[in-house]
Amino acid sequence: MEIQLFRIDDRLIHGQVVIGWASHLNSDTIILCDDSVAENDWEKELYLSIVPESLAARVIPVGELARELKESKNNFCKTIVLVSSPFTVETLLKKGVELNNINIGGIHFKEGRKEYLPYLYLSKEEVNAFHRLMQRGIKFFCQDVPTAKQIPLEKVLEKRTA
Repeated sequence: MEIQLFRIDDRLIHGQVVIGWASHLNSDTIILCDDSVAENDWEKELYLSIVPESLAARVIPVGELARELKESKNNFCKTIVLVSSPFTVETLLKKGVELNNINIGGIHFKEGRKEYLPYLYLSKEEVNAFHRLMQRGIKFFCQDVPTAKQIPLEKVLEKRTA
């Protein structure tokens, strides 16, 4: 099961994903995976409303994504999967999902986070989660837009703590 792009971005579906990434990759589907959004009809409709008709889009809870990713009959080679945090990735792993390469597109400023890149602010808990995930063999690359250079997360974390 190969996912075209698995992305952590706390804004979830927005212009950078729809116009930048989906066009660049010629994607046909966007899956927003977030339990709270999946439970809120108003929020779900808001996110889905910005997706052009040329793309299929769904909002699903974490458990449903885990089931779909583990079923070999599903094809995700033209699909962008969006989650908002490394904690969702940890939950997917606990549910038996295997992930290898994950794009970090944006985790933005809020109280308690430090700046690592102009589009990457992390709390101590988030840094710890990323370290746990990297220890499990997952490769993370920071890249906000498709034309930007990929920066390995481990290099970003090393520089900030050095």
